[in-house]
Amino acid sequence: MAERGSASWGFEGSERIRPAFDGVTYGQSDSRAWNDVTSRNCATAAPKGRVAVYGVLPDGQLTYTAIDAATGKRTHGAVVSTAKLGFTPKAMATLNYNTILLTKAGSDGMLYRVDVRTNGDTLEFEPPVHLGNGYTHDHLAYDGDGHLYGIAAGTLRRYTITTTKPVLADITNNTLIGDGFTLKTLTTAGPDWLLGTTASGQLLSYRVKGAGDWKRHQLRDATWQNFTHLLSPGAGVYYGHHPAGALYRYHDADPYDGKGDDLTGHGTVDATGWTQSLLSAQPGSATLS
Repeated sequence: MAERGSASWGFEGSERIRPAFDGVTYGQSDSRAWNDVTSRNCATAAPKGRVAVYGVLPDGQLTYTAIDAATGKRTHGAVVSTAKLGFTPKAMATLNYNTILLTKAGSDGMLYRVDVRTNGDTLEFEPPVHLGNGYTHDHLAYDGDGHLYGIAAGTLRRYTITTTKPVLADITNNTLIGDGFTLKTLTTAGPDWLLGTTASGQLLSYRVKGAGDWKRHQLRDATWQNFTHLLSPGAGVYYGHHPAGALYRYHDADPYDGKGDDLTGHGTVDATGWTQSLLSAQPGSATLS
């Protein structure tokens, strides 16, 4: 029930209560205006879901791990495939729970699709399907909403993927977004939102609208340089992979505000054991409760 105040004019029930935002009460008796006031009266939504993480070991075996988005605990895996890819991959993007895109290291830029048959007690996948050449990207990331992003030599491109199991004809609208994307890692925080780190340790996010139309936000100035991979399953959940084998966990209360003051660290998923040469999280496998 709302608090009742008092009024010396008007009709019964017309009393006014001074508003409170984030624990501070605001009044207008002196006719002042309060700008850019953010209410934090409602509880912050928490992430939930079974985060799916695929990886590639240095010998070409695939891995699958499940993480509880709410607790950060590993709940399944890592399950390791017996079969190997048969080529050395350079970049990786998870499209959905059983579809992965990989590029082959080399000047041809060969793009492959890997279809996972099972990732339960065992990890089994169909032989990689060669989709096409010319994908010389250093990084790949899928936003879960039809857009695949790739960076090659600092140039960012966006593609539209029109089906869950694409062939080359289903990867369309090759769009040059811009240059100067000299990132060490790349993932997507949501539809058309990119997240990455630099060699100097910056954590950056980008809102992409189209060719030449994007905005850069600096969330952290330093300390993120040691991560070899950055992953996000959505809902503001971020994982940073350290070369010593640790997987660190973070949560951004609002991943789309372009600010880092609501980004907090939550320790590690595991302190060791993550020896993959490539890692990618399924977009949208974490949601907000």
